[in-house]
Amino acid sequence: MGYFAVDVGGTKVKWAQVAEDLMLGEQGSIDTDFSTADELADAIAALRAEHAPASAAVAISCPGQVPGDEAGTVLGGGALRYLGGYQLGRAVATRCGVPATVENDGKAAALAEYARGALQGCAVGSVIVLGTGVGGGIVVDGRVLRGAHAFAGEYSFVFDDLTSGRGALLHMSGFQCGWPGLRRAVFAEKGLPVDESVDGRELFSWINAGDEAACRGLERYAHDVALLCVNVQALVDPEVIAIGGGISAQPVLVEAIARQAHDFVAGLPFGEFPQPRVVHAQFGNDANLIGATYAAMRRN
Repeated sequence: MGYFAVDVGGTKVKWAQVAEDLMLGEQGSIDTDFSTADELADAIAALRAEHAPASAAVAISCPGQVPGDEAGTVLGGGALRYLGGYQLGRAVATRCGVPATVENDGKAAALAEYARGALQGCAVGSVIVLGTGVGGGIVVDGRVLRGAHAFAGEYSFVFDDLTSGRGALLHMSGFQCGWPGLRRAVFAEKGLPVDESVDGRELFSWINAGDEAACRGLERYAHDVALLCVNVQALVDPEVIAIGGGISAQPVLVEAIARQAHDFVAGLPFGEFPQPRVVHAQFGNDANLIGATYAAMRRN
């Protein structure tokens, strides 16, 4: 029967049929064009009815803090503010007549890498997802670390300065290490105002072509992500830190992050700090679907 997996993002709701070996079948997406949480739950139920009516359960990944309770409650909701406090799992289960589980998107990505990817076999591992902001998750002995407020692994909120108020936004990893940070760094090195029409594909076309200013921008951006990796190493001490998100498909990026993290730790005046092992995450844009399904399989 398999599972029906749904990844709720800020712009798209992706869905897939997922077998019990976590292999994806038919996939698709719709726009995240809803004004209420009930509308989203209705849309998920309609997608299942159309594409996987015999599925044994619904597995959902979404933004926001997810405590992992039976009701599938979402706290905060991230960019989708209407999800704050909503029992998404219960709402979808009622509409579909089968169990529905909910997992935070960053934690789902970490579970995917633990189940079949870069964190396989790790007692402690972490995924850092570079998107518009920075998501992620920490897996300890096969379970995601949630923390007291379901906030563990919310790497966007790692700061490098104690500036408060709105000025703090400039010192958040979510601002510095989200992929727009790469765009800002490249245009700064070119001495030009930021052109927001330039996307990641175009930036890496410059970098891979050897554009000197773009390559310097990559190094500036990799420095910020490497600093985040070093801090994660100090706080969690993972065996592996896997870099995910769309831009992680570019080998030159992860290589630069790994090199800068290694060189920083190698230059410390004490030897007990472990070297971060920074690698590519394996599942890219499918990670949340796979991880949500893995969470549902364990629950059900």
